[in-house]
Amino acid sequence: MKRAFHLPLLSLLVAGTAHAEPYADATKLLTPLPLNLTTAAAVDARCSETLAAVAQSRAALEGRKGPATIAKDFAAFDDLSLLLSDGSNEMYLVSQTSTTEPVRTAAEACVQKLSDANTAVSLSRPIYDRLAAIPASGLDDKTGFTLKKMLTNYKLAGVDKDEATRAKVTQLQKEITETGLLFAKNIRDDKGDIPLKPAELAGLPQDYVDAHKPGADGLVHLTFDYPDIFPILDFASIRATRQKVATAFGNRGYPKNEAVLRTLLEKRYALAQLLGYPDYATLVTADKMIGNPARAAQFIEDVNVAAEPGADADYAELLTFAKTVDPTIDKLQGWDNNYMKNLLRKQKYAVDAEVVRQYFTYEKTRAGIFKLVGDLFGADIRPWNTPVWDKSVTAWELYDKGKLVGRFYLDMFPRTGKYNHAAQFPIRTGVAGQQVPVGALICNFPATGPMDHDDANTFLHEFGHLIHSLYSGHTQYATQSMGNLQWDFIEAPSQLLEEWVWDYDTLKGFASNDKGEPIPKALVEKMNAGRRFGEAGVWKGQLAYAAVSLNFYNRKPDFDLKPMYDQQIARYSLFPPVPATHNYASFGHLDGYSAIYYTYVWSKAIALDLFTRFKTAGIRDKATAMAYRNLVLDPGGSQDANVLIQNFLGRPLQLDAFKEELAKK
Repeated sequence: MKRAFHLPLLSLLVAGTAHAEPYADATKLLTPLPLNLTTAAAVDARCSETLAAVAQSRAALEGRKGPATIAKDFAAFDDLSLLLSDGSNEMYLVSQTSTTEPVRTAAEACVQKLSDANTAVSLSRPIYDRLAAIPASGLDDKTGFTLKKMLTNYKLAGVDKDEATRAKVTQLQKEITETGLLFAKNIRDDKGDIPLKPAELAGLPQDYVDAHKPGADGLVHLTFDYPDIFPILDFASIRATRQKVATAFGNRGYPKNEAVLRTLLEKRYALAQLLGYPDYATLVTADKMIGNPARAAQFIEDVNVAAEPGADADYAELLTFAKTVDPTIDKLQGWDNNYMKNLLRKQKYAVDAEVVRQYFTYEKTRAGIFKLVGDLFGADIRPWNTPVWDKSVTAWELYDKGKLVGRFYLDMFPRTGKYNHAAQFPIRTGVAGQQVPVGALICNFPATGPMDHDDANTFLHEFGHLIHSLYSGHTQYATQSMGNLQWDFIEAPSQLLEEWVWDYDTLKGFASNDKGEPIPKALVEKMNAGRRFGEAGVWKGQLAYAAVSLNFYNRKPDFDLKPMYDQQIARYSLFPPVPATHNYASFGHLDGYSAIYYTYVWSKAIALDLFTRFKTAGIRDKATAMAYRNLVLDPGGSQDANVLIQNFLGRPLQLDAFKEELAKK
């Protein structure tokens, strides 16, 4: 399934900002944005500077004496955390986007060093003791909540263990970070080469065929980049072509990541055991909304029960239809799904995916998204004149009534060595009166020509993460920013924003064909009429991935990876695992999200519940949108996610809206 994902945070304890002396140097160090470093030596120099500042700040905080206070000790903790989180953020971005391999390698090495430094801070008993000694009485609710959350983070990290245990934790965390970086690198560097005869592109849009000319050997060579792969699965009329591409794509990162992933699972299991937890899933869910892996498993089962009737009915209809297209089909495979759904929608709802994509290009979609967030939230987005790391990258500033809210970069097209998914990358954590937030979207859309409606959906999803990051970057403490929300809430605001890409009043403002004619209202109505077909099955597919994630981490990793992966896919997905593939080798969320991929389904339930207020008031009602911004986006992580939901809806979270959607046809 093609979906957008939020960049997993780098296992950092917290994010912070500069406050009082003697830690104000953090602001000075982090004021520049050295994102276009051109040599490994420059990366190493920047890394050394950051690590030196971290060491100095840590020593000063550990050496503090006298009564512990929010104004001094917590501020110093924020300073130190800022150096670690933002220093790592900038280096991680460089490692995933630099156009030079030695620079990417050096940046990865620096991320490892900063992660090691972060582990040392997270296990520092002197720092924990200073924070624990801060009187909770007299603190405002948000500050009290934040302090309590930081102390919980320390305990989950193992700060209360003996010195020998903390030393083992330190070594394991180092190895986990190192292994995770290698896992991601192997996925990023596997660009693939799928040779096809020109005739095998039958059914593809002409713009795709024109952009994929045969090479000297007479063959078309496809990479694993999304603009190469997904149109094949959507439009290729030759079933063998779809199967060939799906099979190759399902082996990204393999066989290199087979041993790497096993090592990652083993190290995380050892860490959980060392910290007194039965498995890593129990450890990682302890501070989430879901609470524990048993509840996560039950949630997966509950959603599956709700989705099953609609999914089965849609599958039966799709199979019956597919047999009329290809009488040899007796069972649908994963490589049939998108293609057959597109054909069925064309026949049943008069929605032709090839026609729809003629109304979307990257430039028009970007303009439409900018206008949408302006209409809803008052965002005024202007070009930002600043250096970038590649000529294709653009830079922007977001203002609100003339006040700078934050800055961001858009790096949106594939290139060699670049991160090959779609994500929002934090760069600078904002805090009121200190520094504005800065982020980046790193995606892989077609640079020219049409793009799918689903690409527009992905763009809007990731932009939802970005504005959440920017609007939440004005809290009193950076430890209250969006990055410190419960992780299983973090996708909800982005999934909520996806609803607007189906709204005609939104689409008509930017979606137009090459003649400049706006997308017809009748077409959008037909798109919405066919939108729900197959949706329950899509969510069953997400449940399958959630089950993989959970079951890889809720036990001792003494199982074979492929059988476990295939078992979970077969248990929930409507489509069997693609034969001779090893998708877990490129399932990047097994590193970043570990056991909690259920987040996407859980957050969808939250998003649809939040959307009930918009449905009542009107999807483009500005008063409702501003209330949402003020009550959900702006507070960031300064309040429990359940409180944010309660404040906006006037009641606790309910799953009714999600279950109703799963039941729709």
